[in-house]
Amino acid sequence: MKQIGGSAAMEGVMMKAPDAWALAVRLPSGEIHVERHEEPSLYRKYPWTKLPLIRGVVALIDALSVSYRALSRSAQLAGEEDEEELAGWALYGTIALSTLIGIGLFIVLPAAISRLFIDAAASPVLYNALAGLFKAGLLVGYLAFIGRFPDIQRYFMYHGAEHKAIAAYEKGLELTVENVRAQPKFHPRCGTTFIAFVIVTSIVVYSFLPRPDVIWWLLLGRVALLPLVAALAFELLRFSSSHDDPVSRLLRWLGFRFQMLTVREPDDAMIEVAIASTRAAAGAGEPRESEMVA
Repeated sequence: MKQIGGSAAMEGVMMKAPDAWALAVRLPSGEIHVERHEEPSLYRKYPWTKLPLIRGVVALIDALSVSYRALSRSAQLAGEEDEEELAGWALYGTIALSTLIGIGLFIVLPAAISRLFIDAAASPVLYNALAGLFKAGLLVGYLAFIGRFPDIQRYFMYHGAEHKAIAAYEKGLELTVENVRAQPKFHPRCGTTFIAFVIVTSIVVYSFLPRPDVIWWLLLGRVALLPLVAALAFELLRFSSSHDDPVSRLLRWLGFRFQMLTVREPDDAMIEVAIASTRAAAGAGEPRESEMVA
């Protein structure tokens, strides 16, 4: 399952289940508006999208598409958006622009800065490790900075409410405020953990790029291999969340450390919204941990 939350326009939680997604929004009146959208995940429509490596990229595209639509809808319900939901071209244009900005900040910039300190051709592993450290530093600094704003702090509190609600649901507990509040605020299948795994995976994958002495090829190769990096990171996420060996525990520990930047303890009102969204997304189905994403 996946969530949104935050400012006055985003006092809500979106949960994505295999067969539908649901949105629960705290309206200005204080009431909780809930709606369920029947929309099977792409891997339900096309079985080939469940193949290893392919499923990671497909899941990411699917989650981004639904998240943007849910965010637009939550703004409408909060009274801050009078237009209809984003048109298809505007939606995917926004996703494309966000992706380009992310590539520039967290792929191209760290790679360019690292070349000032290390010869990529002579020490590709060391070079990519340094680029990974710069990338992690930029991400941590960015999250720490925006985390100082009250609206973002509330977003992070809703993030915690979502994790707690999913944890209670997966354990088969009754979805009450008391049961949900008692759950851990960190979740092994969180999107923040996925980002951490992307950084770790990129260090390894990018070390095999040929001709690292050619700057344009070095940068182009990193962008071209981004889907592979994301796919491998997704497989790490699945593996570490479903196993309990020392490597999986280490990976979960790393993910939880990153989640400390984006997860806060929620209040009871936020938990109520997360419960409403979880119930709507789950419908009458039983908990299915392997098909739910935090």
